[in-house]
Amino acid sequence: MKRRFLSLILFAFVATALLFSFSSCSKGSDDDDDEDIECSNGSDNAGDGIDWSQVTVCGYSNDEVINCFNAINSFRTSGTSNTWYWNQDNSTKTILNNLSTFELNQDLCRVAELRAKELLKNFSHTRPNGQDCFTAYSDAGVSLSARGECIAAGYSTGANVTLGWREDNENYNGQGHRRILLASDATKVGIAYVYYPDSRYHYYWALVTAN
Repeated sequence: MKRRFLSLILFAFVATALLFSFSSCSKGSDDDDDEDIECSNGSDNAGDGIDWSQVTVCGYSNDEVINCFNAINSFRTSGTSNTWYWNQDNSTKTILNNLSTFELNQDLCRVAELRAKELLKNFSHTRPNGQDCFTAYSDAGVSLSARGECIAAGYSTGANVTLGWREDNENYNGQGHRRILLASDATKVGIAYVYYPDSRYHYYWALVTAN
């Protein structure tokens, strides 16, 4: 049984300042280890210790990416018994009514593909070149306004990574992914994962949002 890791970053504009919010990683488990289809082989710089010919990059049209996308939108539209998160006091909740569905955006999926590949080198919101994760938007040629990033490792299906990011049983500090999935100020999402059989967790997911 593989351990699973989740991490996230939030991004927002307040006046002219950029505010960042991070969560600690959490762990899970998933026994499903099937490779998916609708993917391409990865390629990157030589000399980084990764056999990129064995890396499969799965994005916009991949079945598990679409399953993840559909599961997130089902969560967003499932009603106020589900669309809530704890406030910092862990005794009151923010309840969200009538959330719209995300649009699966092909440009954002390119950002997510780039970030998922980078997670093989450094499982962090800091990119392997030392820059923060939101610089990946411009590097992928995307000019949308970044809102948040979730990352995860070890989940082999879109349904299971969505359950991990939902964080139903966590307190406020552990629900950062949940707040990204339920954000009302984001309208578009990009999702991708890479599969690398010679890595520790095999599957590495990235989700990015924008408006």
